[in-house]
Formats: sequence, C-alpha cells, structure tokens
Amino acid sequence: MENSDEWIRISAPATTSNIGAGFDIFGLAIHEPADIIEGRKIPSGLVISGIDGPGSEGITRDPEKNSVTIAAKAVLDAMHADFGIEVKIHKGIRPCSGIGSSGASAAGGAYLAYVMTGEKMPKDQLIMCAAQSEKYTSGAVHCDNVAPCILGGFTVIPSYEPFEVLRIEPPKDLGLVVALPDVMVATADARKVLPKEVPVKDLVFHTGHSAAMVYAMMTGDLGLIGRSVKDAVFEPARKHLVPHLAEAEKAATDAGAIVSFMGGSGPAIMAFYDLKKGKQLGDRIADAIKNVYRDAGMKVDVWVTVCGSGCRRI
Repeated sequence: MENSDEWIRISAPATTSNIGAGFDIFGLAIHEPADIIEGRKIPSGLVISGIDGPGSEGITRDPEKNSVTIAAKAVLDAMHADFGIEVKIHKGIRPCSGIGSSGASAAGGAYLAYVMTGEKMPKDQLIMCAAQSEKYTSGAVHCDNVAPCILGGFTVIPSYEPFEVLRIEPPKDLGLVVALPDVMVATADARKVLPKEVPVKDLVFHTGHSAAMVYAMMTGDLGLIGRSVKDAVFEPARKHLVPHLAEAEKAATDAGAIVSFMGGSGPAIMAFYDLKKGKQLGDRIADAIKNVYRDAGMKVDVWVTVCGSGCRRI
C-alpha cells in the first residue's frame, strides 16, 4: 500500500492519578490541557515525523523508545494489522509534570491505532496496550493515568492480575484547578523514593479513605470527596520533590478549595472546588497558588477546568 492521504487526529487529555489514598488505583481525566496525536497509514513500521509543544526538544523520535509509538505498536501487533503508522505529536502536556504527560502520549498512540484498526479492541485490552508504554517510561506497569485518559471520568483499578477497571462519572459540579510549577519530576525518580513497606495502621487508613472516595464520587458528595483525599504514605514520601507544596495547598484551601493535593508524582498541584459556587471561585484559588510561586520567584502555569471525557477523534 501507499501512504494514506487521510490524517487522523486524536485528543488525549491530561489526567491526575493517586488522588489521596488511591496510589496506582485512582485516576481522573482533566478537560485541559491535552496532547494531540496525528497519524496516517503507511505500508509498514512506525515513523515519527514531527514533535512540537512544551518539552518537545527532549522527546525522542526513536519509535522503539517513544510512548506514542510503543503503545501504537502494541495495538497494531495485537490486531495483526497489515500497515504501519506515520505519527506527528503535538504536546500540550509538558513531560515530568505529574498530570499524565507520558500517559496521554501512550493513550493517544494506542487510541490512534485503535481507530485505524476499526475500533474493535476491547477497552480494557486497549488500556493494557497503553500501559506497556508506561512500563517502558516509568519502570512499572501502572494504568492510573492511561485508564482515565482513554475512558474519561474517574477510574478505579481494583486488580492488575487479572486486569479490571471501573469507570465512574464524576460529579458535574466538581471543579478542578491544575497548577504546574516550573519543576521537573520524572515518574521513575518519584517511584524510587517510595517506601517498600507500610505499617498496618497506614494500610487501614488508606483502605478506609479509598472506599470513602469511591462512595463520594458515586453519590456526588463533594464534602466527602474533600475529606477522602488523604495520603499517609506516598505524598509524604515525595513532598520534598515539589518546592512550596505545603504553602500552595494551604493557599488553595484558604481561598475556598474543598481540598488540594499533589497531582500524581508531582510537581503538579491539584485543587477541587464546588462549581456551583461559580468559576470565579476557581479563578480565586488559581490566583492564590500563583501568588505562592510568584513570591518565591518561580514560574507556574495554571488551568481552571473540569473533569475530562477521555481520548476522542477530532
């Protein structure tokens, strides 16, 4: 076959993972920012013909090492496709951000190949194809970013072996503020600082709070969502990686956020707020976080947004 003239464009949203007690279990799609993955069919192989956007200068064009093409190849191989893909990557999510940059690339690449092969692959298998890319970039298979990126909404992974994922529609009035300080935290590095064992009391604490979070998301109880975002193990082990994290979280809650916490492995800082009180509340929370970093002489990007709907063709 010759190269196709039809380019397919996929939007792959940012995500936040862990969300308190749900380490490697909980994930939430964010409406913005997002990566855009473009692709067209070619006779064979995988080729990356362009990369642009924040941090793109540090992203490899080697298809065997790039998140997009590793995931796309996993889908093509599983579906026994008789074609290859030329890919163009438009990064909207800076690498090492804590809001699923590699996850969006992986999910976007997998979803692109999914569309090109007729959308026949079951979604749980598609998520695991994307997770193979996450294993390469972070050193471990984890689906807490790629699952919400593909499915949208709030996702729960009760089991990896066998793999199972649950999707919950988040409350319509759950507003999000995403702050990204000018600090790089690689997921692989953030995993190295985690404890190998945890006390039973911390296990009990996490079990209780994660159960409450699922109930709160299903019932739309924003107050309970805020009380459920508690982490006795993982954020405490990583907090030194994010300058002014405690000050930013306190500024967010003082400004009216329901809760504020580290996004994924950092350095992103998330805040939830009640949309019923108006987007101006989100703007106020965003300004409070900005002021913390401005006073510290640091740059920070902020989005006032909502929950996302997952990968889609645009």
